[in-house]
Amino acid sequence: MADNLLKFTEAGHLGLPGESRQKRKLSLGIGVFDGVHLGHRLILAEVLAAAGETGSIPAAMTFDPHPRAVLRPDESPMLLVPLRERVRLLQEAGAELVWVVPFTPEFAQLEPEQFLDRLLGCPEITVSGICVGRHWRFGRGGAGNCAFLERYTSERNIRFRGCPELELAGETVSSSAIRRAVSAGKLERAAEMLGRPYRLIGTVERGHHAASDRLDCPTANLAFTAGVLPPDGVYAAAAYRDGVPYPAAVNIGFAPTFGWENAVRRVEIHLLGFSGNLYGCELGVEFLRYLREERTFPDPEALKKQISLDVTQIRCFFEQHSSNSKR
Repeated sequence: MADNLLKFTEAGHLGLPGESRQKRKLSLGIGVFDGVHLGHRLILAEVLAAAGETGSIPAAMTFDPHPRAVLRPDESPMLLVPLRERVRLLQEAGAELVWVVPFTPEFAQLEPEQFLDRLLGCPEITVSGICVGRHWRFGRGGAGNCAFLERYTSERNIRFRGCPELELAGETVSSSAIRRAVSAGKLERAAEMLGRPYRLIGTVERGHHAASDRLDCPTANLAFTAGVLPPDGVYAAAAYRDGVPYPAAVNIGFAPTFGWENAVRRVEIHLLGFSGNLYGCELGVEFLRYLREERTFPDPEALKKQISLDVTQIRCFFEQHSSNSKR
């Protein structure tokens, strides 16, 4: 991960980037921050304001794994982004340091004051400001809240701010709301709440080779450990490899035309204008527009003709998008 990442190395101590052990003064945003959506970015904006007022370093504290994965494993959500991407997005939002706290069963049993004493009592740092979402809960049984934090920080002369939840069109912006929007195919709604197109990140694995051998349309099969899938179908997308975007056609589904036994749901990506080996590479895929449902064709040749039409439509989409952006 990036050099400006803080991680616990042992109880009460932090692994600081570089060799320096100089005590650091932080303004700290605390939360899971899954997806780093617009509501999270309000918290980071408040952290930046606090850092400016107190002459401190803007930082974010996040938890891994998701607390619900430890507290209620049967209800554990599929994260919107993997931890590495969450760290990157927090940095992009202004956090100069990101502090990843391992969330363990033992950690979950800490009382609210123990929780704060342990996190803020590290000898390598001093905390001048804290910002959280107004409804954030912490400590054993979720006993800690903003009222508790206000008392705790007041006694220690720490600047505190509980940010109200952000609402868009009458709906609270949250990671759960974004998951629901993506799952329902409401990609524009998800993008509004994220402040950017929804992106699925994964690693390219080997598939059946049917797309390249029988359809003249090589695809990358994406394996992912975080992210929510939109409904099955064909999408116009932007696929990012090493930060370079490529127009792409994405199919989500079971490739019913080939009638494979024990077929599994796959994410297959055809990068327009790209040639080369992608096996083992990390790809980020931004879903931009739904084109059509996945359906069974009478034979591979009919599917091949439809894919050609899909690619033409996607090229037109990107040409139009490029033309509009230049106006």
